[in-house]
Amino acid sequence: MKTRNIIYALAVAVLPAMVSCNKFLDADPSKSTQKTIETAEQLDAILGTYSRFYSEYNHTALACDDFGISPEMEDGGASFSPVSELAFILCSDRCTQTGRLLWDGEYSKIYYANLVLANIDDVSGDQAYKDNLKAEAHFLRAYSMFQLALAYTLYYDGTNGDEPGLPLKQTTSFEESVARADLADTWAFIESDLQSALGGITAPLVSGGKRRVWRGTTAAVHAFAARYYLYRGDYTNALAQVEAVLSETSTLKDYNTSMSYFEEPDDYTINESSGSPEKVFVYYPYTCLQFYGSNGFPELFEWEELLFARTCSYASWWYIPSKGLLDTYEVDLPEETPAAVSEELEDGEEYDWRKNDRRYEYFICEDFSLRYCSKDPAFRYPGYCQFYYDNIISGPTVSEMLLIKAEIQARQGDFSEAMETLRPLRAARIRPDVDDSRFFTVASQQEALTKILQERRRELAFVMRWYDIKRLNANDDPSDDITISKTFYPYNTSTVLSSEEPVEYRIEPGSRKFATPIPDVEITRSEGVIQQNTY
Repeated sequence: MKTRNIIYALAVAVLPAMVSCNKFLDADPSKSTQKTIETAEQLDAILGTYSRFYSEYNHTALACDDFGISPEMEDGGASFSPVSELAFILCSDRCTQTGRLLWDGEYSKIYYANLVLANIDDVSGDQAYKDNLKAEAHFLRAYSMFQLALAYTLYYDGTNGDEPGLPLKQTTSFEESVARADLADTWAFIESDLQSALGGITAPLVSGGKRRVWRGTTAAVHAFAARYYLYRGDYTNALAQVEAVLSETSTLKDYNTSMSYFEEPDDYTINESSGSPEKVFVYYPYTCLQFYGSNGFPELFEWEELLFARTCSYASWWYIPSKGLLDTYEVDLPEETPAAVSEELEDGEEYDWRKNDRRYEYFICEDFSLRYCSKDPAFRYPGYCQFYYDNIISGPTVSEMLLIKAEIQARQGDFSEAMETLRPLRAARIRPDVDDSRFFTVASQQEALTKILQERRRELAFVMRWYDIKRLNANDDPSDDITISKTFYPYNTSTVLSSEEPVEYRIEPGSRKFATPIPDVEITRSEGVIQQNTY
């Protein structure tokens, strides 16, 4: 069959990853070693092998306007290599080999969910235990399909259901079609899985005194549902899901008490040939250099407000904050130096008052560019770091729930109460010795919405910006429409054409480029069964 080659490729990608610490998966399958799945515990072990699920190689974090790029970066020695990364950063209509990471990664997770669903009714085990595993598998499949739909399809507004959707993988069969369903059926599939998860999940977030953020739980499913319904513009359902989460947990991580710098900064000597060399130190949050591979999972799991442990990963290790993102930290806060800071400043040293927002202080790493760019003359620009250089929390959190609730309250006209909803979040993010009253002072619904959306951008940088741009451009309020604009050199498949004049790359509301291209290799392997997006 035409579909066999691409399904076989998927099997090659996902089956080796099935090796785990569980004995029944320790050996590669063969006629002599392959073992039949017989118990619910075996299926539980498949879903419990966290290392195969946590990472999301989501290129929309590069395509959104939180990711910055400029000709000066290229001139300063930044290497956007492979050049194919620029296809995402600058929103090309082609997707080369690099772009397979999201497609392959999420469909491999769907494979494991389908493996559980295909076997759950036939294995031994307590029925309640099996029912919860079945609901968790539906949740994982819905979550991954949602990620894929955000990236590869247009926004579904209810009137464009005949637009191309996604291949709907419902079994582990290599014979299942890979043809794209239409957009309406794709979203109906996600909704059905979500409803199955909501109706069947019973495992709480906290069990045995531990927060099980690496598994599907009641809090994780309700939080994802809140995210899903906000995206669809169903504010009633979204708010109900938020309240379900907050009734189970409302803990926030207090950045004023629980954040710190990693003990050993990087140091660089810059501008040596100028005759006035300078020593520069680059500081990272404590989570950054302690998170590397599975050894760092405890740091992630102990993030107090995390509801479901997922991270956006970027293999090139430099999330470049755009000027637009950096500018949001200059909004609402007073330009003041706290007294406690003034006492510690050396003569002539200036305080960057944007650090009054602890998110800026710890996650915006000044001079991060010196890892990759010229040091003489120095090209100096920040990076955004959370967990190592490549991972940012993308799973739902209590802070996201508060932001969803506040936005819905404001859209429903209760804008003063919306600002109060965010008071605990601001208290956990802004220095306590700084006057934050300006943020909460609003005179209209529109002013409240503007502030709430700016707060979302600061709190959920990179990982939720594409999601926000697509839904805001599709709602009935033209005042929150967003155009993505980046200026950079022309480029081809192998080279940045830095000798030519920079050009502007734009995606405006209504653009078909909000459905990013499906990887070329998948089109080829399917022998035309998978149709590419049109632009």
